[in-house]
Amino acid sequence: MKKIKNLIEELNLNYKKEIGILLAIDIFLILGLVGILFLNISFIFIAIYVLMIPIFNYYYLNRYQVLKHKKELKLDNEFIELFSYIRIYLFNQETVYTSLKNILEFSSPKMKERIEGLLGSIDENKTIQPFIDFARLFQNKLIEEVMISLYEMVNTGNSELYLNQFIKVFEDFKNRYEKDKETKRYDKFDRYNMLSLVGSGMIMIILSLAVISLVGEVSNGF
Repeated sequence: MKKIKNLIEELNLNYKKEIGILLAIDIFLILGLVGILFLNISFIFIAIYVLMIPIFNYYYLNRYQVLKHKKELKLDNEFIELFSYIRIYLFNQETVYTSLKNILEFSSPKMKERIEGLLGSIDENKTIQPFIDFARLFQNKLIEEVMISLYEMVNTGNSELYLNQFIKVFEDFKNRYEKDKETKRYDKFDRYNMLSLVGSGMIMIILSLAVISLVGEVSNGF
């Protein structure tokens, strides 16, 4: 539970409130189960209902990981947008440090926090390490290549050779990122189609079992 608590707090959500909602829903589901048992409903229906409770809990808790993933993807997208501005500043002969400071005004609070951390690290450490550490904050590992290319301009200035190299690395990263995002989108559609087929199959099985159970009860009645 500690891992889940850290994840919830990382998303700026109230841990006690989120777990409280989960417990309230679980209590409601359990009370519903008790009510069903008193109604003497088919065993198959009861088994399905019982199975739904842990499944619901799994998806409820797993959604925090999904939210975190979406948040990280949003930051990856913002990186591409902001570093398009970096390219313009560098082309206009601004230094890497000044270019990073200039994009702060366009940054979201979370991205601003990361860039300010990078600038502070650069003040203390003139090696490539601050750039590597910054890249590792993102989900997409290809960002590290962009940051290495950006660092190479720190000591060499805005020479045409290194500027063109940075632009090429950045454009390659951007194109690969967009292509990967498109592939994942198609894969997502395929999964949805597969799940719909599986869901339809399960519904048919449940209906068949319910009919069989109903027929059996009617037969026993006679």
